[in-house]
Amino acid sequence: MSFAIEVPGEASPLSLQELCRTLQLATSSQDYSQRQSAGQQLSSWESHVDYYASLQLAFLDKSLPHEIRLLAIIQLKNGVDRHWRHHTLQNSIQPRQKEQIRSNLYRGSVGEEDKQLALHNALVVAKITRIDFPQAWPDAMTNLVSLLRETKDGSPGNLSGALTILLRVVKELGTARLRKSQTALQSVTPELVYLLGEIYTSSTAAWTAFLTSGQGDEDTADFAMQNSLTSFKTLRRLLIVGYEFPHKDNTVQQAWNLSQSQFGQFLGFVSHDSPIPAPYLEIVGKHLMQFTKLHLEMAQAHPASFASLPNSFELVRSYWDLVAKFAEVFTKSGGLRQGASTADGEAKSKMEGPLLEKLALKGLLLVRACIKMVNQPQQTFRYRSKEVKEEQSQLIGQVKNDLLKDEFIVQMANIIISHLLIFRQADLDAWEESPEEWEQQEEAQGTAWEWEVRPCAETVLHSLLVSYKHLLVQPLLAYFETAKSPQANIMTKESVYTALGLAAPHLEKQFDFDDFLRSTLINDAQQQGPLCKVLRRRISILTSQWVPIGVSKDSRVLIYEIYRHFLNPNDQNNDIVVRITAGRQFRLVAEDFQFEGQVFSPYAEGVLTELIKLLHQTDIDETKLAILDTTKAIIERMETYVNPFADLIVSALPAIWESETDLGYMLKQAVLTILQSLIMSMRQESKRFHAITAPLIFDSVKEDSDVFIYLIDESLDLWTNILHQSDTPLSQELLSLIESAIRLLGEHTEHHLIYLTIAGSYILLAPEVMLEERWRQPLLKALGDTSTWQHARDQQTVASRYIDFLLRCAEELGKIDGLKVVIQDMMACGFLTQMFEGIHDAYNAHQTSGPNRKQPKVNNLTLTDYFATLSRIAVIDPSTFVDILTSIGPLDQVWPWLSAEWFSNFDCISDDRRRKLNLLALTRLMELGEPMQGLVLAKLQDYFTMWTSVIAPILDEQDPSIDLLVLTDGLESTEWDTPRDLRERALKESDPVSRVNALTFVRDTLSGLVQRVGDQAFQENYLANVDSDVVGSFQKLGTPQSR
Repeated sequence: MSFAIEVPGEASPLSLQELCRTLQLATSSQDYSQRQSAGQQLSSWESHVDYYASLQLAFLDKSLPHEIRLLAIIQLKNGVDRHWRHHTLQNSIQPRQKEQIRSNLYRGSVGEEDKQLALHNALVVAKITRIDFPQAWPDAMTNLVSLLRETKDGSPGNLSGALTILLRVVKELGTARLRKSQTALQSVTPELVYLLGEIYTSSTAAWTAFLTSGQGDEDTADFAMQNSLTSFKTLRRLLIVGYEFPHKDNTVQQAWNLSQSQFGQFLGFVSHDSPIPAPYLEIVGKHLMQFTKLHLEMAQAHPASFASLPNSFELVRSYWDLVAKFAEVFTKSGGLRQGASTADGEAKSKMEGPLLEKLALKGLLLVRACIKMVNQPQQTFRYRSKEVKEEQSQLIGQVKNDLLKDEFIVQMANIIISHLLIFRQADLDAWEESPEEWEQQEEAQGTAWEWEVRPCAETVLHSLLVSYKHLLVQPLLAYFETAKSPQANIMTKESVYTALGLAAPHLEKQFDFDDFLRSTLINDAQQQGPLCKVLRRRISILTSQWVPIGVSKDSRVLIYEIYRHFLNPNDQNNDIVVRITAGRQFRLVAEDFQFEGQVFSPYAEGVLTELIKLLHQTDIDETKLAILDTTKAIIERMETYVNPFADLIVSALPAIWESETDLGYMLKQAVLTILQSLIMSMRQESKRFHAITAPLIFDSVKEDSDVFIYLIDESLDLWTNILHQSDTPLSQELLSLIESAIRLLGEHTEHHLIYLTIAGSYILLAPEVMLEERWRQPLLKALGDTSTWQHARDQQTVASRYIDFLLRCAEELGKIDGLKVVIQDMMACGFLTQMFEGIHDAYNAHQTSGPNRKQPKVNNLTLTDYFATLSRIAVIDPSTFVDILTSIGPLDQVWPWLSAEWFSNFDCISDDRRRKLNLLALTRLMELGEPMQGLVLAKLQDYFTMWTSVIAPILDEQDPSIDLLVLTDGLESTEWDTPRDLRERALKESDPVSRVNALTFVRDTLSGLVQRVGDQAFQENYLANVDSDVVGSFQKLGTPQSR
């Protein structure tokens, strides 16, 4: 009979027996529905006040199976993470239950024979201590100290459990960044260090006696070795995080001396002729690695203390002697690798490989830390007194003067260059075993210097070159000369070229790379033989490192030839690694500032052809992306010279687009960016690829597709650039996307500004299509809605500009009738109505003042956009504009509030062209007869004031009759102008703002109005009501004294 919990919530009451039964079902049931139901039951019990305390009791019951206890402690650990901190939140653990759990914590590790369970319990203790100590659990560390004192002379198993708890607690507290947590840990550190020192000393003495003289038994020795290792792990962390100034504490100095003396002793235990059995050698090696971590972390975290601690400089020299000793056998070492987990089950990486190589790596890292502490001092925001700063500066100065002496610097550089940069047989074996995987791993070694000797040696050499270039130039130049010798073997050359590449930024003036290329590299690139592929790979990397530094134009041609040669699959020495490396590194050559598409053109077909072939020959997605990046760089830098090879490139893209891999969307992203680069380089010639790109864009902008989620940004960029580079008439493929463009424009998303740009391109390049009946009204509605977005000013401005373009295109294509059709749609979609309502509301709000003052719904900047649209209509045809006014109300009622708001809005317009457009619009209304004529004359003072304020700034200072906004010549074009730019420029040139002299137009229009009214009637009935100073200022316009 199956057991299942069907209903949510607490379907079964919580009891210890029921909890154990549910845990058993969750771990061991073969029925998936039972396991699922058990999981739901456990989740429902999280709200029960005694759930987590019951979990602890189940875990502590050693009569239960291992699986049940493990799940119980894991559930408890997860509960502490989620619900321990705040007891006022839902499902949180209450204070009484917390106290009960804390009282039983140590029992779960002390005396627990299962190391996995003991470890998980220790993790729970650490998490709770991190949260509660010192406020809610002030005696947490005191209890731990007492526990250590109770167990250190008793059962080694109990001591192991106590040490495991302390290690996890110290690791957890050591990561705290709050000052109070750091201070709390530092307050108990001296006692802990003293106690751990005793435990470590006694445990070490026990197992060393067993190994050297056979005293004691194996079980005791095993426990002693584990306990000494755990205690020193904790001790190491306390020495680093538990002291503000470690070098000032006598206990730290004693521990430091002990670590050095035992380092030498234990190193003797693991020598090649050591009689110690293999199982013990591993644990001794772990002790040695703990010593190296202490030395390295002290140098990194407390550089001044490191310099002050006893025999630190001798310690560094000893480490370097170890590095030098290892360097002699470096080529025979098997190398280091990253393991997946530690022996105790922790989910963290560890280093695996020969112990001597691990120790040598730590030696290199320690030297690097010493170089860094001298030349890149540690920066901190923590307050330090003047005395402390002076002391630390003096101690760091000792490192510079007493340790990093000139001869030591040169010695380190020589050993690194001559021994540690050599390509090993282990590297070659890995190459042969999995070529693509090895190449990808070598390229992706971002932090490999932390766990692999050769990358670390390269990093140390780079640090030496940066800080001690003056000492190393001549030794390096002499070393580089060895590569020119006919007797130099391939591995020597590989090492030399590695160093030469690292030194490139530092030897620009001292080393003639152009000569070296002609005299040596060209010949080396053509060598034949089984190891020549190693050299060819390195030459690809070397040239990519030197090209950005600077090479001659002639050398570039040779470099292009070298890369084309390396990409040739018909040469048996060009295996997949050589070709991938060449393809990857050529990106740096193509991206160089001095790269010229015309010079590269003769080599482009060969290089691009092989890159495309390489895409189909590689299996790793990251490699494909790298090759696509190189292809993209070539396309961008060749510009129009890439046109003959465009079909070749595009032909390879569909297969990549269709590939279904883990990085499928990243490959699709690369395809879109390559198409974009190709279109930008080919310009109008790219039209033949619209049939390929339009369907990709169409698929990418479907909002219910995964492609939209991952590729919408790249797709919109591609769409935008295609439109920019497309000549009129637009292709049918692009026109088929109009429906998507308008649909997207109507949606308020984060990409709305790009949607506006796309719609604007269609308005400029295909106005006859956008003005068709099926698109016109939805387009106007979307633009009108955007123009009301007061929270998105940029989008408002762009929308207003495209509405202006649409109105002009309508008049251009259909004359006044075309304009009227668009205006009817603007009225039908509510855009004009919304505009006038906003203006009227602003007028009413501006009539209020004092405590009763109202805020208008539309701000002044939005009003400027509204009046710009109205101005364009009035400039094109003032009669149509008046018809609009009469459609919303009696003209004599609409005009007063509209004109009042319009004239006052001039103060908010900063753009001279827009101010002039408004001036032309209002002035054109003077051309109309009654009833508009009388309404205009009633606002004559506002007209004169506006004319003066708008016209005065745009008149030329030397010749006031010249309107600076009038284009006497066409706008200057450039070679980079796109068809869209040309169309926008043509509209600007034909705009009345650019063609009409404002002062002349105003005077002519005003003169016509005076003639219709009559000069005497105008003077007596209208001009007499205008302030004489205002009239005088207007009359001075166009005369030299007016400015």
